[in-house]
Amino acid sequence: MYQSESFFIKEHNHSGLFHPVITSVFKILADDSYFHRCDDDELENHHKKTIAFIRCTDGSGKISTDDETFILNKDDFIFLKFHSIKEYKSLSNVWGYRWVNFITDTHTAEFETGKVYNIPLSENEEKCFNKLMTGGQCEFINSGYINSLFLSYFYSIMYENRMDNDDILEDKSTRIIDEMCSYIQQKVYSKISIDEVADFFKISPRRLHQIFTKELTISPKQYILKKKMEEGYRLLVQTSASINKIAYMLCFSSPYHFSNEFKKTFGQTPSQVRKMEQMYSKE
Repeated sequence: MYQSESFFIKEHNHSGLFHPVITSVFKILADDSYFHRCDDDELENHHKKTIAFIRCTDGSGKISTDDETFILNKDDFIFLKFHSIKEYKSLSNVWGYRWVNFITDTHTAEFETGKVYNIPLSENEEKCFNKLMTGGQCEFINSGYINSLFLSYFYSIMYENRMDNDDILEDKSTRIIDEMCSYIQQKVYSKISIDEVADFFKISPRRLHQIFTKELTISPKQYILKKKMEEGYRLLVQTSASINKIAYMLCFSSPYHFSNEFKKTFGQTPSQVRKMEQMYSKE
């Protein structure tokens, strides 16, 4: 008897391989008072090519860079150039996140900086991160092994969740979700409905729901609300518009409806967020 299992990779592109060099790893759990502003000393201690990988595990937080502000909710993660980060803070009663700083000379296609990804946390990912943290705290383990542990953790997020699905989505679905998200972003100041989005892309509401839940793990209705909440937060902290006006601009049925959804999302009322921002801006 002879039994064998195997696979062959037809194409090899060694020039594009991802070779991160880990410099630091953090696992943070903070309350709603948590706020950090990066100073010159902190930036000088990190190489110019440092990339920050930030993974939200609980609650939500806000990260501000030179050019943009990002809000991360549970299951979101992002890659940012470390030297572009100005400050970050908790937006909920509890904010949990993982932060890995690494250096890479490779212009890799493995990830895109400045893009918020959303992939649900998994048991295997948890095991990979714990192994990375434990390995990094052991003095006798060399850096090459630590780098390999991060790669294992990285790929457990980026690929293994997709492999666990009974059917892998076609490339067409992957492309169309970007177009749908862009369309919703453009309509954030409209009273947009699921039927409207489905009609625009010439698919059924049921198919629309399938694409969103498979690609983003949330329903289209939840995604629309998420975008409106993010825009509402931006308007609160970057403009002087009243809460009532913001609720009207974003087409909520009432200021109460807006405030209620806002608190559900960020764990704080619009008034509390505005007061905190004003306090920080005076420091």
